[in-house]
Amino acid sequence: MAQFINSQIVCLDCQNKSLYCEVIDIINDRKTCWVRPLILVNLNTQDNNYYPLKNDIYDLRFTSDLLWNMDDFRIVLDTEYIQFLANLQEFEFDEDKLILGKQQLRLFIQEIIK
Repeated sequence: MAQFINSQIVCLDCQNKSLYCEVIDIINDRKTCWVRPLILVNLNTQDNNYYPLKNDIYDLRFTSDLLWNMDDFRIVLDTEYIQFLANLQEFEFDEDKLILGKQQLRLFIQEIIK
């Protein structure tokens, strides 16, 4: 089990999607961490190269926080995360973007718990 610290970036992978989150707190007794979703990335796996599909980087910074099993996450290097963060525009309170981000997060969670 990896040891996480607050403010660390971690990732939850499922099929061709990666959910990048910031660790808010760790609940060691339950092997759970409280995370704040930041970005959801859909990856194209053609030619064994992983790269985001056009318009498949979703801004989740204003969606709901999650409590999740620590063992499901992996630690993320800055170089991996920054390439996706750089593709995000400055956040605007656009209701349509907020709804899309919430829908994408919900669909991702449904895929994982199946």
